[in-house]
Amino acid sequence: MLQGPIVNHHSSLFKSIAMQKVWFPLLAFLLLLGACNPQKRLAKQKSTYMKKTYMELRGALNEAEVSMLNDTVKVLFPEHLLFALNSSEITPEVRPLMNRFAAALNKFDKTHMLINGYTDNTGAKAYNLQISKERSEATRQLLESDGVAPSRMLTWGLGMATPIADNSTEEGRRRNRRVEFIILYTIAEKAK
Repeated sequence: MLQGPIVNHHSSLFKSIAMQKVWFPLLAFLLLLGACNPQKRLAKQKSTYMKKTYMELRGALNEAEVSMLNDTVKVLFPEHLLFALNSSEITPEVRPLMNRFAAALNKFDKTHMLINGYTDNTGAKAYNLQISKERSEATRQLLESDGVAPSRMLTWGLGMATPIADNSTEEGRRRNRRVEFIILYTIAEKAK
């Protein structure tokens, strides 16, 4: 009489082990699939957010070149638009443009930006580096005065590095004297 329940117990144990062999890989696959979804959701959220940022900036800044590469937005202001020649003082005429820029940036506070100042290749390297730093810092200060959080902005003066046009022509040198804003999505969410 004791043999029957023991055999049944072993039989159900073997069935349980067999089921584990089937269910464990399936469960592991489902957990892995579930783990990927938040990453995909974040990537899609990031992409959508940056596309909206791009469209807003493009509409607000007709005077600037606004472009998008992957999920990074680049805003390029030519030097002649922001500064007098050999100066890091922002021209008063550009204030409305910078107000619109700040207002658009403030709508998309999940971004950070690199503010890069550049020069052409004329003049001393040290001078070009210094004026490019001063120009990037001056634009940061102006955006900060318009409400953009300073923690969202990093400035770099890059002097004559990375020309975007031929420095042998006046037009090329004019294009190389510029301030660029590289706008990136902020990964970490703000604490509520």
